[in-house]
Amino acid sequence: MAKTMKRMAETMKFRTLRFEMPPRRGPVVVSGTGVQEEMPPCMVNRPGGTGDRLLMLFHQPVHLRVGEQEIITTTPVLRLWREGAGHFYGREDVCWIHSWIHFHGSETASLLSAAGLEEEFCLEWHDPGLFESYLALIYREITGEIPPDPRLLRNHLASLFLEIARAAGKNSVPRRIPEPWLELRRRLDSAPEREWNLAELAGMVNLSVPAFAAKFRRYFGTSPIRCLLDGRMELARHLLRGSSLSIKEIGARCGYRDQLHFSRMFRRRTGVPPRSSANTRTKGINKLPECR
Repeated sequence: MAKTMKRMAETMKFRTLRFEMPPRRGPVVVSGTGVQEEMPPCMVNRPGGTGDRLLMLFHQPVHLRVGEQEIITTTPVLRLWREGAGHFYGREDVCWIHSWIHFHGSETASLLSAAGLEEEFCLEWHDPGLFESYLALIYREITGEIPPDPRLLRNHLASLFLEIARAAGKNSVPRRIPEPWLELRRRLDSAPEREWNLAELAGMVNLSVPAFAAKFRRYFGTSPIRCLLDGRMELARHLLRGSSLSIKEIGARCGYRDQLHFSRMFRRRTGVPPRSSANTRTKGINKLPECR
């Protein structure tokens, strides 16, 4: 079952969120969870938090406030905020992806303590599939036809916390990304329109293609192909919002010689056709989706 849910989390995006007023009480209450939710360029700033605990995985570098310091992450990180803590995170220059769970309850503090975790933490996280497999289990429980069972939610959270604690122990020595890998990532980010191939990229760090793909995901929390596609879509969004180029010209600048292929890829990735995004140039600035 765990393997099945992990595969589901790796291929499926989902979200559900409902805050109840007054907050529902119980041993473990989950208000919502989301996997690989893409956000527009924005900063989330909630000085008073949301009245519950928030556990969030950031897939890409983001700005975060940890204690009194504001940092820019360089690897995927897992961040837990305690109840009442302010939230400050996001990116104002590019879209970003995160997975998250809002939860509270009378037993959550003891579950964290039993796993050896602090009330708040921020740590590197290199296995998004593992984290998201537990979110998939929790999502299934809270969106089913029958009311969620607090015992199952408690067990899922307890197991997740133990997995986090185990990973934190393994990563007690900070894992730094070697400079050749950072340079490779910079080259990808700076030229997403180029026709890269995995063999060429793997050769830059002297690895086979399978070993390269596995280590790339370990360092950056995503696959090389997903990274390249994300870069192309970011470039396309920028050109659609800020240039007078035609859809065909924008597709070509993003590495797509076929306008139809570009339009299909853009719609699959963003949910809207490129022409809809281009139309906003003449309609003013649209209201951005609510940051969560």
